[in-house]
Amino acid sequence: MINNAITIAEHKLKMHFENGENTSLSILEVAELMDLITFGHTTTKPLNQSIFFSFSQN
Repeated sequence: MINNAITIAEHKLKMHFENGENTSLSILEVAELMDLITFGHTTTKPLNQSIFFSFSQN
């Protein structure tokens, strides 16, 4: 699955390079694709903790 994501990212970057100025990708999208290829897939957990996690109701 991770290798598939990297392959898709490489393909999107190749198409971006071939299209030149007529590309639909933004700079941020290109940077994210390059990071995916360079550093691999990062799994980050969303931070869903409440600010009152250790708050006592007593």
